[in-house]
Amino acid sequence: MSIVEIIISVIGAICVAAAGGFGIGHIRGTSKAEAKAEKQRTEEHAAATAAAAKRRVEVTKEASNVQQTVNHLPDDDVDHELRESWKRPGSR
Repeated sequence: MSIVEIIISVIGAICVAAAGGFGIGHIRGTSKAEAKAEKQRTEEHAAATAAAAKRRVEVTKEASNVQQTVNHLPDDDVDHELRESWKRPGSR
C-alpha cells in the first residue's frame, strides 16, 4: 500500500465516522422531539378533558337550579316566564 492510499483510506474512515455521528445525533434528536410532542399532546388532551368536565358540572348545576326554580313557581308564572324568555327565531 502506498502512502497516498493510506491517506485516502484515513480520510474515508474519518468521513464515515463523521457521517455516522451525524446520523446517530439525528436519530436521537428525532426521538427526543417525538417524545416531547407526545407529552405535549397528552397534556393538552388532559387539559381539554378537565375543561369539558368542569363545563359539564356547571351546566348540570345550572339545570338543577332552573328545575328547582320551576318547581317552586305556580303554573301561571311558569307559562308567563316561558312566553317572555323563549321566542321562535324570526318572531317578535
